[in-house]
Amino acid sequence: MALLRKLTGEQKRSVAHWAMELVVVIAGVLIALWVQQWADDRQAHRNMLAAENAIHAEVREALTTLIWREAISRCHVERAQKLKSMLSEKRRDWPGLNEDALLQNRLSEATGIELVVPGVYQRPYDAIRSTAWNSALTTGALTPMDPKRFADLNAVYTQLQFLTRNAEREDRAAAVLSALSVPQELTPETRTRMFQALYEIDTARFMFRLVGASALADSMKALGWNDRAEIDQYIADGRADDKKLGRKWRPCIQPERNPFAASS
Repeated sequence: MALLRKLTGEQKRSVAHWAMELVVVIAGVLIALWVQQWADDRQAHRNMLAAENAIHAEVREALTTLIWREAISRCHVERAQKLKSMLSEKRRDWPGLNEDALLQNRLSEATGIELVVPGVYQRPYDAIRSTAWNSALTTGALTPMDPKRFADLNAVYTQLQFLTRNAEREDRAAAVLSALSVPQELTPETRTRMFQALYEIDTARFMFRLVGASALADSMKALGWNDRAEIDQYIADGRADDKKLGRKWRPCIQPERNPFAASS
């Protein structure tokens, strides 16, 4: 302050001018930083919404797999029982089993397209993926998300990862059973291996029902995702495709059930 009192009027005006210039520059920098931060936050929010939309679609696709799994469960029970009964006969000459567990007419004969994994224990090509989730984690797109919502999403994918491992377990067992599609001589070792594979098949089917469509739909509803209309459309489209392509399912196939409709 003493230094300022020694300044002339002109010098004081000069200092005030430069002080004002400094304030303007600082204010401009701060405003620019605020605008940039605002723009970055909006972009991050848009990225988060886009990532969540992709995740939502991925989870819905997994739900359709579980809905179809429930519809074909009785066929799988019947096929497993038939294999157990035939293996329990103790006959060494295995006749082979080439009839489809799900379709009355082979889809390849009707359309040239395979719908299910071939073998003696036919099952769908599962659509349980975590591509969108892993991408969002890698890019950090979900960083702005509320921690509770992120935890709920993580719990959903924990379910899906469990189902993926279960499907892989089923695939390995079904691959072993696929040898039963052709006639052969059954050794005691082969018979034991087939019974072990059937045990794995039964366990996998139980796990698919344990973490089934209703449980996944409940998790989706907790996230605010009520996909009743989308699942209704999926079911209607499937029926239309069946009619168009001439698919004839076995009577053990149950009508697909929309878990959102069932709880409303």
